[in-house]
Amino acid sequence: MKPSDTPDFEAENVRLRARVAELEAMMGRPPADRSSLYRLTDRAPWGVLVTDLEGGVDYANPALKPWLRTTAPAIGTHFETVVHPPLLTQLLPALAEARAGHVKMLEADVADVSGDLRHIRVQVAPRAAGAMGITGFVVTVYDMTEWTRALEAVREKEAWFDRMNAVAPSAYHVFDFVTGRAFWVSGRIDAVYDISPEDMMALSAAEVRDLIHPDDRHRIDTHMKALSTLPDGTVAEFEIRARRRDGTYRWLLIRAIAFERGAEGRVVKALSSASDIDERRRADERQALLINELNHRVKNTLAAVQSIARQSLRRDRDPQEMSEIFTARLVSLSAAHNVLTRESWEGAGLREIIEVAMAPFDAPRIAMLGPDVRLGARAALAMSMALHELATNAAKYGALSNETGHVSLAWRARREKGQAFLELEWREAGGPAVTPPSRQGFGSRLLTQGVRADLNGVAELSFEPGGLVCRITAPLEATPPLHLS
Repeated sequence: MKPSDTPDFEAENVRLRARVAELEAMMGRPPADRSSLYRLTDRAPWGVLVTDLEGGVDYANPALKPWLRTTAPAIGTHFETVVHPPLLTQLLPALAEARAGHVKMLEADVADVSGDLRHIRVQVAPRAAGAMGITGFVVTVYDMTEWTRALEAVREKEAWFDRMNAVAPSAYHVFDFVTGRAFWVSGRIDAVYDISPEDMMALSAAEVRDLIHPDDRHRIDTHMKALSTLPDGTVAEFEIRARRRDGTYRWLLIRAIAFERGAEGRVVKALSSASDIDERRRADERQALLINELNHRVKNTLAAVQSIARQSLRRDRDPQEMSEIFTARLVSLSAAHNVLTRESWEGAGLREIIEVAMAPFDAPRIAMLGPDVRLGARAALAMSMALHELATNAAKYGALSNETGHVSLAWRARREKGQAFLELEWREAGGPAVTPPSRQGFGSRLLTQGVRADLNGVAELSFEPGGLVCRITAPLEATPPLHLS
């Protein structure tokens, strides 16, 4: 706001000129004694200088003292001899325009008689007396120094506040609980609330309330009631969800203090800051879920290791053989874990699971054909362990135990009546003749029971003359990624 925007000085000056003109018109001539008239300006906080047409001083009020080389009212002197030269330099061109009947306004930084640089606003106006025409001039000097300094200080603080807003992620507002509307807003309103400051100020009470998630509205009432019982300056801190323009909600951290109190100390206005903590809140939730899921996976892994150890370290086996079997199964389990870790345990591609599981064996003799079907974490582990057992069995007793055998591993995804299925076939050929085992070992149980439990599917083992055939069928929708829950 500029000094020229303040109407009080202008209105008072117009009133004084009008009063002078009115009195002189009533008298028909310039009054010989104007002391009663000039007393009106004796207590004015701005300087007033009244001269005749030749420049003789009719009156100077006490507020003009910083701009006079003599004491007020300086009656009978010539204004050019008593007005401080720096001010006189500003007045002379303006007096020339006033002599032509114009009112001249100017602003300048001018040193007063003490040498202090002051910011002043000067108005020079012709003094008229009806039919007598212009009889002199009225000069009004407004010292705007303190006002402009205060304005500059406010602007400087606003500039600092704008700089802070540029780096601070918060929105600020004063909320009126009587009207239910925002009283003042600033900061990152658009970023935090997804609404412009102007639109925020225009929201009705119902629209403001509609911004808050229904389950969180009671938190505001609860904390404001609590704040009413606490000393001023106490901060209430709570979290709410605010609706954005796309209909989604984001978590905000609200920090509020009492701004204005009503009857019985009740908070009627609160100054608040709001920060978007949605990512932090969701990260905390993910971290908690990850810890829970980690505990679950550790328990499952320990159970799997325990089962592998129990089935691998049987008394009827040679210790060296037991060690090799146990180690190989743990390596297979570890390899599957590595794949899933790279995928943040959200699942893995079937082709990568197969390639990793077959890597320790004679991979060139294993033909793989099929699309890269996506499996969930639990299903990927089950499939990896099943394939390891098939390959281990083939390397010991089946198609990979000699120099001529080979394995065909093929899979496909099909859809039947809206349901997607995974079909995988392991077929051995060229190896020694196979016969059904006399008892079911760990590998067989892992294939049949593991597929049923972890894939919600079935595994069929067929000991055909050409070699072992294993067919696995499982619904893909029944094996989603292992969600954190």
